[in-house]
Amino acid sequence: MHTDPGDWGTHYYWLCVSGSNHGGIYSVSPPSYQYGGGRMFKVELTSFTYSSPYPAVLTCYEQFTDVNGIKGGSGVQTLGSRIGKGGTVNSVPQGPLYSWHYVAQVTLNSGQGTGPSSSWVLEGCPPIMNSAQQGTSPPQVRITLSWSGVGGGRNAAISARDYTSVGIPFVSALDGAIDLLTGRTASLLKTKRTRR
Repeated sequence: MHTDPGDWGTHYYWLCVSGSNHGGIYSVSPPSYQYGGGRMFKVELTSFTYSSPYPAVLTCYEQFTDVNGIKGGSGVQTLGSRIGKGGTVNSVPQGPLYSWHYVAQVTLNSGQGTGPSSSWVLEGCPPIMNSAQQGTSPPQVRITLSWSGVGGGRNAAISARDYTSVGIPFVSALDGAIDLLTGRTASLLKTKRTRR
């Protein structure tokens, strides 16, 4: 997993899928982003085919902080609220839980990006583009990420919005950043989140 600086610059990331391991990018939207600053996203490469037109399927997740069993009123449970009313484990106060919620999925062929009117961008996900490919083992796709926008008029991407989210913290096989027993995020992400 790569960590994007979350600024207005253009950044490039090589991603691949190797067995059950999926490459991805963590990024926090800049403070004055039109669809909400300070939002934490994970863009994960779901699949990639190294054959023309080189389609890459990418999935966007947003991180939520679930405090005292409630995430925006949805009632996501914390470990403490499942154990008992005290909300503590061995008398240690329960910290906030972090969970990833599905936002959108897009298929980008070589040279395609998420344009400004795509549902991917309108939902707040970082603007991305399938900008290059290489036939390594496993094959890799270069994803360009720029909060100031990519894709422009070349957008022909297929994007789908799903209004469901996962009630229990959802993690992919590679996402070791979430500890399912405590729900705490790795220190790298905590540091990234608190600096914004």
